[in-house]
Amino acid sequence: MNKIRNDFNNLMGDLQSRIDTLLEVFDNWLSDDNQFLREAIARTVEEEYFAFHDVKYALKTLKETLNRTAIEEWVERSSLSDRNDARGENVLCLHAGNLPLVGFQDALAVLLSGARYTGKISRKDPYLLPTFLNEVKKTGIWSSIDVQWSHRLDDLEDMQNDAILFAGSESSVTGVKQAVEELNLEKKDTRYLIRTAHFSMAYLDKRQEKHMKDLVEAIFRYGGKGCRSVAVVVSPYDLDTIKCELTDYIESFWLENPQFEKPEPKLTQRFAYNKAIERPQAWLDDFLLQEGGLEMDQDFICYWVEGDETKVQELAKRFTGQLQSIYITEPDITIPDHSDKVEYLSDAQRPPIYWKPDGTDILRWLISG
Repeated sequence: MNKIRNDFNNLMGDLQSRIDTLLEVFDNWLSDDNQFLREAIARTVEEEYFAFHDVKYALKTLKETLNRTAIEEWVERSSLSDRNDARGENVLCLHAGNLPLVGFQDALAVLLSGARYTGKISRKDPYLLPTFLNEVKKTGIWSSIDVQWSHRLDDLEDMQNDAILFAGSESSVTGVKQAVEELNLEKKDTRYLIRTAHFSMAYLDKRQEKHMKDLVEAIFRYGGKGCRSVAVVVSPYDLDTIKCELTDYIESFWLENPQFEKPEPKLTQRFAYNKAIERPQAWLDDFLLQEGGLEMDQDFICYWVEGDETKVQELAKRFTGQLQSIYITEPDITIPDHSDKVEYLSDAQRPPIYWKPDGTDILRWLISG
């Protein structure tokens, strides 16, 4: 009995060691003294992958949300333990690059789970995530064979994996699977976690300053890119009623966070079309707010829909495969049939580390195989 207890305690120490070590890694990685991270930020900005203010915001969010309490809550939510983990598994992360450090959560989940991490780093965000992975490799827990990555998928040829994580558009899924097969990166029973949600919706029921600022952040941070960014707003106020007030908040936000990417000329064409058919809209030069006409066919547009919780429910059903989250301002607001997607508007661009892309807890999924 004592031997069993000792063996169990040793196993328990493995998970605890991973948690403790990762917390040390976070401190070292996000330290102001980390010259490698500073250089990665500088290169990212100089080579025009992302704006400095967006990189700074992403790192600030991680700094505020990565702590022992959050990690232990994720472990508890996912039922991760030393009796229920992913040790011995090889996991490939095909990281997206539409936002700074957007692949961080996947990498962290794999490391926490006990699996071996292999990453294909996006060429759209080539420098930031490797600075974290290099800090991980400096520890005594993860060796070079346990944590490896490349910017080219070809470099990983014949490295077969038990699980593959991918986030991107539905149209790219077939090509990704074909490349994985051609490079012999999968086994017969390899599991795939594919996330394709690409926008969120907000319900603005009140015109309070805090909620208006939160809404602007949720729409315009990162230029509206990313599945957590708001592309549809439902509100009891029509756009013409609120657009002057809203524009003031937008201009204030853009003073500190100017939009980095510029839209294609077709956005101007959409503005002209809306004007011709007398559709209510707010033209912001590089971004368009328009009432109705939910075509979801180009970036830099946010659609405004007049309605209540029932309208939110209707649109959530209509866009179920594309919708990530539904943001609300107060806890007493309910969205029937979609409670699993509901989050606070204030958390739109600064979610907890255990948030669920496409409704799936990554850590729980990794250990369920």
